[in-house]
Amino acid sequence: MEKKFTFLFLLLFAAGLSKAQHLDVKHSPKQDINLSPVRNLVIHPKHNPVINPKFNWSINPVKNKAINPDNILAINPSGNANLNPLMNNELNPMFTINLSPRHYSWKGMFLFNADDEHTGYITVYSQDLLLEFDKESNWNFFYIKTSKGTFNRFNMDGKWTGEYICSDGMVGYNLFDKGGEFTGTHIK
Repeated sequence: MEKKFTFLFLLLFAAGLSKAQHLDVKHSPKQDINLSPVRNLVIHPKHNPVINPKFNWSINPVKNKAINPDNILAINPSGNANLNPLMNNELNPMFTINLSPRHYSWKGMFLFNADDEHTGYITVYSQDLLLEFDKESNWNFFYIKTSKGTFNRFNMDGKWTGEYICSDGMVGYNLFDKGGEFTGTHIK
């Protein structure tokens, strides 16, 4: 009987840790049109030049060297272990499990594609560091904040992807490629 109880307890405990978070309606752009760049033109960079790095060069790391991690070591994880989750276990969700959306107490933001479909999770570790997970809670990228409030995206090798997120001016972020094109991916 004791073995059954122990096995059942471990099974329930593991199931509780392995579940990803459920999308709250207040974070869903399909439920709240104010959160959708497709349906709310104020937060769509094509219709708002203030949040568009093709027009606002101060938020474009290709045009503004002060926010380009290839030029500024303070925002480049290869030169800053305090911001590099690959070099600092405290920032790494593989060692600090409550950073993962699989953890029951996780709180964070949600990642959506151009069709407003939920595709992943964002853990806000601090005001300077965000961690990105896919829908299955696999850790894929991390972001480091710049002096302009944008975040550069880094892969799991600690290399800048050329992509970055900029505030949508209201409640989240939009993802841009190196050419300054809005990818359609957004965070709420």
